[in-house]
Amino acid sequence: MPSLKDRALAYARSFPKPVWLLVAATVIESTGRFMVVPYLSLYMRGAGVSLGALGLVLGAAPFASVAFGAWGGHLADRWGRKPVQILGVAASGLALFGFAFAGTDVYVLGLLNFLNGMTRTFYRPATNAALADLCPRDRRSEAYALNRIGINAAYGWGPLIGVALFAAGPSTGFIVGGALNLVVGLFIAIAIPESSAGLKTPAETQGGAAASHRAWREILKDGVFWLWMAGMSLTWGAYSLIQSFLPLHLKNGGLPLWVYGALLTTNALVCVLAQLPVSRRLRVSRIGPSAGASKLAFALGFLGFAFFRSPAAIVAAMLVLSFGEVWGSAVQTRFVPEHADPRLLGRYMGLNSFSELGLALAAPAAGFLMQAAGGRAVFVGAAGLALAGGALLYLAGAAHDSRAASKAASKTAETAAAQAADGVLGA
Repeated sequence: MPSLKDRALAYARSFPKPVWLLVAATVIESTGRFMVVPYLSLYMRGAGVSLGALGLVLGAAPFASVAFGAWGGHLADRWGRKPVQILGVAASGLALFGFAFAGTDVYVLGLLNFLNGMTRTFYRPATNAALADLCPRDRRSEAYALNRIGINAAYGWGPLIGVALFAAGPSTGFIVGGALNLVVGLFIAIAIPESSAGLKTPAETQGGAAASHRAWREILKDGVFWLWMAGMSLTWGAYSLIQSFLPLHLKNGGLPLWVYGALLTTNALVCVLAQLPVSRRLRVSRIGPSAGASKLAFALGFLGFAFFRSPAAIVAAMLVLSFGEVWGSAVQTRFVPEHADPRLLGRYMGLNSFSELGLALAAPAAGFLMQAAGGRAVFVGAAGLALAGGALLYLAGAAHDSRAASKAASKTAETAAAQAADGVLGA
């Protein structure tokens, strides 16, 4: 019987080497980002930026993702995944360097956070498309789970490193985070091969603008995809408040900064330990039920943040929310790769950034709401957004599941008919 080590090695070797290189790149990029992003609101608030202006600055990064997401996906299909990944992390790295020297000018901070959003606009969609290129359909959920484990591991240790850097001098964290982004760009350029070679047909390559317009028209008519995007926008708009306004809410409640760090670490540990087993279990399950029902756990977690004052109770609320995150992510990462035409996967992945619209709107709204009614109102509102998003995700996921089942049934019938015809001819 193979040992645990042998089984682990066999499992690791079942994925192409570039998958692991992409996961490593994501871990480094995410570590740099999570060292500073959760503390950006505290940094600006401590410098005297008002809550309303703070919300507008924090909304700039997701707005960049919405504004340029489709372009990034288009470039990932046209140029390849690798150049777009490098462009994304380079822009984000330069923006983080800028934060270290920007001072308190709200307009400069907003511009820098807009550029910081290029990571999500270019790097993340291109990376997800590359993982889909490299893995067969029934292994994509596991590949995305491994990538999420890397992100969540960084989400665990990044803020802890950030606490130390923030205490020593906030600008230090931005410099280190920017350097890590540039290291990732160099690593991708040297070590990771292009994954999209050979996916395009000659007609696509030669079709020029007409083929591109046909592709965009096809995507714009995809109502199920846009319903899914609406649900994801509401969900991630609510979730983003954990990074932006939860530290302020806890601080206003008299809780020390370590409580916030403990929450992020708790979330990361749950996601790191549970994501792969759950993703493997749900790798071919229906998408709609899990995508919708998991948002009940989100809502309970947000209500806990709103009303609990004990550190232990708040950590328990994060445990519940983290369970919902793992459960939902196991199927949500499958939706776009399974739903999209493979020829248009980069574009679909880029348009997936439209879910950032929720972040772009939630941050400014939360800033003004906190200023007017306090943090409790913000997180009660987050619970409502999560429930509404879950309802839309269920509807879109169920429609996708029904369509996928019909296609599978048709394919089975065609296969049976072909086998019957072969039998008749053989006789």
